[in-house]
Amino acid sequence: MSSKSHPDRPLSGALRAAGLALGGAMLATSVAQAAGGRLLVYLHTAVKQRAFQSLLQSGLPGITTTTVGRIADFERVLSQGQDAVLTLPVVLGAVKLSPALRGHRGGSSDEPFALVGTGGSPDPRRVAAVGALDLLGRDGTNSFVHRIVGAQPRVERVTKVEDLLPLLQMQRVDAVLLPARLVSELRATSRLPLVERTLDQRVGLPAAATVGPGGAAVLSAIGRLPRDASKLLGVDEWR
Repeated sequence: MSSKSHPDRPLSGALRAAGLALGGAMLATSVAQAAGGRLLVYLHTAVKQRAFQSLLQSGLPGITTTTVGRIADFERVLSQGQDAVLTLPVVLGAVKLSPALRGHRGGSSDEPFALVGTGGSPDPRRVAAVGALDLLGRDGTNSFVHRIVGAQPRVERVTKVEDLLPLLQMQRVDAVLLPARLVSELRATSRLPLVERTLDQRVGLPAAATVGPGGAAVLSAIGRLPRDASKLLGVDEWR
């Protein structure tokens, strides 16, 4: 017996309704994400990257937040399209962006950095090697460290705050460079006789710039960050 072909049957009313509902839900999600905006964060903190991202996500409801810890990742994600970025002003300047919102602490938009060594106060003019967070890649970070220190030591770059201490423990550097507010965190995790020396040059606190149509909404949300999240960034006020 030859089989008879049957024309395709139209979707039932229930399936058609389900398809419309799914499409509507996906559209609503896309609209909500677009309305909330996308934020790229490139900052080094004393907590793990995953915990840092979770803290920011909870403090920025409705904002799609991506945190990265390497300059290469920052540049890659930025090229994929964002609405705003939150990082240090020196990084914004390197990618030709201007701050539209600045973090302040104690009324100032910048903060001191410190050299931390063992045994005695590090002399910026005498340190031969300095450990530092890799903010801008090899050449950019070298220039940054030389400017802050006021000399030209060899620079050992790391990507995490927690990786600075091993440089001292293994005697790979004479001192490490970091924001003065993070020295207590370093000291709390070490038995070394750490001694700090605050430097004259100051560095801008975290700042945000808009790079997309949703930037204004993202900056508004950053301005309302909970105190504990802002404090982790060294900030007590945004303006």
